[in-house]
Amino acid sequence: MTTVDVPAGGPPPAGLWRRVFKALWILSGVLAAAWLVDARYFLRAFGSPEARVAGIAALVCWLSSGLALGVTFVGALAGRSIAGALGGVIFRTGLPLMAMAVGSLIPSLAGNGFSGRVVAYFLVSLTAETILAVWVARHSWTIRFWR
Repeated sequence: MTTVDVPAGGPPPAGLWRRVFKALWILSGVLAAAWLVDARYFLRAFGSPEARVAGIAALVCWLSSGLALGVTFVGALAGRSIAGALGGVIFRTGLPLMAMAVGSLIPSLAGNGFSGRVVAYFLVSLTAETILAVWVARHSWTIRFWR
């Protein structure tokens, strides 16, 4: 393993902004597709209260993963990609947990399976966001594992 002489806080790698915006679009597409599959095949109704609750859960998970990608991006800009990815955990897990806690207090959300939908969308968004975070930050890593 060798290190590359890239000073922390230097200029951002070429194309980093473009990768971040592409990652946000891909994340949006993944969660929209997951909601469409959920509403069509599992709930079997687009206009039902359950489908609306599923949409809210998908939106919560999209927001949390988008914020986590943003923190990863800021870490990559500062030359600290790993710290940025670890800092994204606060948003990646904290926002869905808070939404589940608040959703359990609101009868219209709790009665339509909000917490279960948040967990399902969280797993989908976690998978997509982890892959996209590595894709965004990989060019700013200062470690090479082979020559």
